[in-house]
Amino acid sequence: VYPIANYGSAMAPFYTILSIWVGAIILCAMLKVTISDREKAHVLGLGDTLPRIAGPSGPGNASRWGLRLDHEYFGRYAIFALLALLQGTLVCLGDTYFLGVQANHALQFLAVGWLAALVFSNIVYTLTVSFGDIGKAIAVVLLVMQVAGSGGTFPIEMTADFFQAVYPFLPFTHAINAMHAAMAGAYGMEFWIELGTLSLYLIPSLALGLVFRRPVIRANRWIIEKLEETKLM
Repeated sequence: VYPIANYGSAMAPFYTILSIWVGAIILCAMLKVTISDREKAHVLGLGDTLPRIAGPSGPGNASRWGLRLDHEYFGRYAIFALLALLQGTLVCLGDTYFLGVQANHALQFLAVGWLAALVFSNIVYTLTVSFGDIGKAIAVVLLVMQVAGSGGTFPIEMTADFFQAVYPFLPFTHAINAMHAAMAGAYGMEFWIELGTLSLYLIPSLALGLVFRRPVIRANRWIIEKLEETKLM
């Protein structure tokens, strides 16, 4: 009913979505997700000399500068979102015009790449800003799990019971399904349902970054202090 022109086009959604997640990880590996106190002072026009302001130093101390935690979160994430959108645009346009991948609905194909870039970059950014290097490791673990459990390369029914159970809950699953629908055609509202489901992953990600990060920040400070007391790190 909705034929795919060739094997390369059939595999394109999986590898396109995979590359967008990897791009998000690389962004967080190359760029700092937090802003140092000296940079905050400079941006706020307080000069390069750190003022004597009460409160903790380091990441997550927005209140020390008269800001809210969401100011610090979104202010830094904006550059990651912009670069992620550029990555998604480049990958999708490369698929269409360089590799010649089938895309019956080119704008929908591009829209999936944009939404996936925003969702994935926000998830990886939030994990990194909340847990540091441990967050990057979690993002890699999620990547490996989704490669095996998203059904992008072979039917999910051929995988282990564990992957069949987590299959509906993985972001890759809905991004790949939406991209398939954009490429070959959608049954009913399939494309929009998958796109809407993918956008729902922003809710827990933003909740962690804006609400639950406060206790995480305190826990991270405690861990860092204990590590420094050992004189080993």
